[in-house]
Amino acid sequence: MSFLLAHVGGRSDLPVPLGFFVVGAGVAVVIAFAMVSANWLEPRLQGSHATQRSGLLPRWVPRLLSLTGAGGLVLVVANGIFDGTGSTRSIGAVIVWIVFWLALPFASVVIGGLWFWMSPYRRLVYRTSRRVAERVDLRAGLGVWPATGAFVAFTWLELVYPDNTLPQTLATAAVVYGAYLVALSRWLGPQTALNSAEAFEVYTDTIAHIAPVRLMRLPHMGRPRLERRRWLVALPHLPIPSGMVTFIIAMIGTVTYDGMSGAGWWADLVGEARRDMWFETVALLATCALIGGTYLAASHLAGSLAGDTRPAGAIARRFAHTLVPIAFAYAFAHYFTLIVFEGQQLLHAASDPFGRGWDLFGTADWRVVFTPSQLWVWYVQVLVIVLGHVAGVVLAHDRALAEFGAEVAVRTQYAMLVLMVALTSLGLFILAG
Repeated sequence: MSFLLAHVGGRSDLPVPLGFFVVGAGVAVVIAFAMVSANWLEPRLQGSHATQRSGLLPRWVPRLLSLTGAGGLVLVVANGIFDGTGSTRSIGAVIVWIVFWLALPFASVVIGGLWFWMSPYRRLVYRTSRRVAERVDLRAGLGVWPATGAFVAFTWLELVYPDNTLPQTLATAAVVYGAYLVALSRWLGPQTALNSAEAFEVYTDTIAHIAPVRLMRLPHMGRPRLERRRWLVALPHLPIPSGMVTFIIAMIGTVTYDGMSGAGWWADLVGEARRDMWFETVALLATCALIGGTYLAASHLAGSLAGDTRPAGAIARRFAHTLVPIAFAYAFAHYFTLIVFEGQQLLHAASDPFGRGWDLFGTADWRVVFTPSQLWVWYVQVLVIVLGHVAGVVLAHDRALAEFGAEVAVRTQYAMLVLMVALTSLGLFILAG
């Protein structure tokens, strides 16, 4: 992102050499695997999980969420129309790249279901296509492939397109995305289109399966109900339609490329080629493909060690949910400082949303306030990366017990363990780079 800091800190301010952190984090993941293997002897997460449900929330809750989502979209589009300054500190850039792209998905790991109630696109789709019959016959074939394509396209806008913070660019993207969903809903029906093509609903809902609290979807009641459960217990029940494995791989691969492309060693390696859009596009897709291929190889080895004759793709589908905590950990660790520091730009942008010299709330002159030392940020990033991979180890072991049986479950996970240690090390290396 051209106006945002990818992360704060780096190798120069670490108290010990980076290798100590990388080795220590890898050892922590291995120890977690050993402890789980020795003490977790039967699947515990594959059956139904206990939940506690409260009464319906007050009507003002969904209304407030809906107004917030609609207001954000209106501000992004209006900013593109009325802002002639092209400022990277515009309200549109902050809403899209900080609030919508980072804060909302990260909040979904605590309270799931937020985007369902906030999404202005859901309401747009139903208003324009309410009477269109649902093409249920196409749902299985489509899966979430359109959403996967839309997700990668959005990350391309974030990571590759040079004018990704201009108000006009973001307003155009918001309108084009709405038109894309409306067009598909006129063909597929509103709910089928949202299930298959709405990238941000798929993204936030996937992350929300980690959450201990969920806003249950009761649209016919006009308001949600809270559901409480233990952390992670919903992830083994994450639906994996066609294309979902690729979607989760893209969640990891795009963040990996973002960190890699901003590192000094990457600039030294590729030189001026990194400024070419075609090169960056290929590099982005190649990074996702490399991680996907590695995961497929680990799935194939797991099946081979268990004597399972299913193709690698089938096993990869069964273990895809184990990558979700890793995807979240990568994103949170990489973009944590954007919310903490660059998120403060919302104070400035709110006072002068269209670059007209206004000072509506007395914060137009606000500048980002950094803490004296950013070392604490590094420790948060390391902790999140390690916890995400430990969660992946636990989920993978529990699924292996259910898929392959207790006698061979541990050895089938050696390949997955190597993959997770490698991803842990890669994540820390990229963050420090």
